[in-house]
Amino acid sequence: MVTTAAPCVYFKDLAPFLPESLEGFTVGSTAGSTGKYGEVSVSEAERTYTRGEGREVKVRIVDTTMGLKLGQAIREAAQKARGRAASDPTAPIQWKEAVGFVRYDAEEAVAEANLLVGDRFVVAVTSRGFPSTVEVRRVARGIDLAGLARLQ
Repeated sequence: MVTTAAPCVYFKDLAPFLPESLEGFTVGSTAGSTGKYGEVSVSEAERTYTRGEGREVKVRIVDTTMGLKLGQAIREAAQKARGRAASDPTAPIQWKEAVGFVRYDAEEAVAEANLLVGDRFVVAVTSRGFPSTVEVRRVARGIDLAGLARLQ
């Protein structure tokens, strides 16, 4: 059986879409990799930003041959949350460039936004130590999602 899937972009092509800096944060480590695991190819780039004790934001951009399945799961989660008011911290993201869902674990003070960009790339923004999802939404909004969507 032969499967044809679009190859992943190299992780160094994803890295420029990670924010260079975030206001009020110190830029931490940047990491990335591209690999093939059996039939699955994955490229990812990630940057960490810190603020004071215990506050952190991570932005990860992923391109994978499993993108269709991941994209479908993100779309379904966003669809399930569709009826939530815009003021709800877990309201879905329905932007021109991206669709996604947002979660918040108050006990752990962890917020996560998972976006599907250009029907291909997954952008995950995670925050620790913040009281809501405001920070992950702000950071996600600041990413050049339209530029990422055009990446081939």
